[in-house]
Amino acid sequence: MEPPAARRRCHDAEDHISGLPDELLLIILLHLQSVAASARTSVLSRRWRRVWSYLPELDLGGSPAPTTTSLARLDSVDGAIKSYSAPTLHRLKIDVSEIDGCDDVPAHRVASWLGFASQRVTGGVYIRLPWPLKLSATQERRSTEEQLALPACERATEIDITMGRMYSVLRLPPAGSFTALTDLAVAGIDMDGGELGRVVSTQCPRLRNLRIRCIRLVGNQDVSIRSESLECLEFPAAHRGQLEVTAPMLLEISVARVARAYIAAPKLEKVEWTGRYDPGSHEFDVAPRHLRSLSIMYSTWISMLISSAWLVHRFDTVGELSVSLGIDKEIEGYMAFLEDMDKLPACETLIIHLFMKNHAFAPIMLHLLRRCSCIKKLKLFFNWHIPPKMTPCTTSGCPCLLPESCTLNDITFYSLEVIGISFFTGSPEEEQFLKLLLSRCNMVTLKRVDLTVPSAPVSSKIMEIVEGIRGICCPKRKVQFNVLAREVPKPSSY
Repeated sequence: MEPPAARRRCHDAEDHISGLPDELLLIILLHLQSVAASARTSVLSRRWRRVWSYLPELDLGGSPAPTTTSLARLDSVDGAIKSYSAPTLHRLKIDVSEIDGCDDVPAHRVASWLGFASQRVTGGVYIRLPWPLKLSATQERRSTEEQLALPACERATEIDITMGRMYSVLRLPPAGSFTALTDLAVAGIDMDGGELGRVVSTQCPRLRNLRIRCIRLVGNQDVSIRSESLECLEFPAAHRGQLEVTAPMLLEISVARVARAYIAAPKLEKVEWTGRYDPGSHEFDVAPRHLRSLSIMYSTWISMLISSAWLVHRFDTVGELSVSLGIDKEIEGYMAFLEDMDKLPACETLIIHLFMKNHAFAPIMLHLLRRCSCIKKLKLFFNWHIPPKMTPCTTSGCPCLLPESCTLNDITFYSLEVIGISFFTGSPEEEQFLKLLLSRCNMVTLKRVDLTVPSAPVSSKIMEIVEGIRGICCPKRKVQFNVLAREVPKPSSY
């Protein structure tokens, strides 16, 4: 029988993987796509014991085993961070948002994660906390009392954190810099508007993308952002103060509800304005007259009087115009819609999101189309969560019931190439509108009609309606009709 020592020498001689350099071993561990699995390789031999702690990326949290408690999962995250040995880390991701019962994360844990990131990470930092459906008494106390400090991360290139409303305010550092930071995204926590403006303007010299989602700004401080590098700004936050943006490289801006705004962005290409726009309070002082994309919201619904229609007067031409519509059932609401939406900028693509409708569908669409007769692409989206009923208006004397509201007169859509309707039910009103629209199109130019129906499989009744429309409007033309049986992501363009 072979002596034990000889067997060990033979075994060691055959362990070619352990003889590889650390760089290759780390590549092997990265393919496991699990820090926990990588750490378990320590039991293989003394050679593997600390290899995992030099991984260039740490992806912690995730979906635990059913028997693992939330506390044990948080402890494992802390343990992995404390055991990490490399001086730098390219990517840190901590996601505890999907762990059952892990909806109570004390601030001191998150503070230690952020502190580790500020010292080690040279790439991306991603932290996700859960969004509790209902805050417990402890969480309510923390969400009103406990603050969380974000330290300066000099070498991180991207920071993306979602706090889930667990703490009252995210405090930004008064000193230090985010020298390498190009992308910053914050969601689910209150912030101080003055601190936000100061940090972006003076401590982030390379910041290109700033996304502030689902937050509230503390107090009524004005937010002043002056950046030579900023290219994209998302600011869908309710703010009672003024938003001032001076950014010579800014290409895209998204704003929801701000009391006052001043925008100076000479290279601006894309604007999304989903709150109220008042020329007396909101100003694009330095901006081009042409945009690649413009999105506005218009609602005369009594519970959400929102209109950014005046913004269309600021721009002469738009590549893609997107309008979200909600019209009150009263005559006054429809008359306001006719007046406010009487002038639209020239555009190539027109996208309509109809989320509330209490008037005849065809007159609403035809009013908009009369002002955009040179479009190449038309896309109509209904609200898939609360689809509008395709029923005629019942308000006596409403202008949408007049015969002239359902005509296109002598307008012809010579340039229209693509038509798309999402949530097509085949109702008589939809059928009438589509027939009228197709009758005014140039069938040589028109290439495609896309109809997305609300359920699968596509019913034979809808297919009969589609074939009837095709047969009447373009019997000898090769216009492609596509009928999709499920919802597709809402595109901004074709």
